[in-house]
Amino acid sequence: MKAAPGAELACKTLTYSFPHEGDRGAITYYAVHALGGATTMGSWLQRIQARSSEDRRRGTFPSLNLPALQVVGPAAARLPGTPF
Repeated sequence: MKAAPGAELACKTLTYSFPHEGDRGAITYYAVHALGGATTMGSWLQRIQARSSEDRRRGTFPSLNLPALQVVGPAAARLPGTPF
């Protein structure tokens, strides 16, 4: 099944009430917060996983909502806007 134009990145996940940010999708929350400092798709994914795992370890985020993501394509691909 092909996504409608503009909806390619839409995802379905449980919503969680994050401190100071309210209800948000778990993947969106971690993807936004992990983007700063990431330079490649692989480093972005590592940052998402590290942050969500740390929150789970501290008990501030339930394991049920933990995102399980993977990079489709080269993990070394540079993120848009990052210098070479």
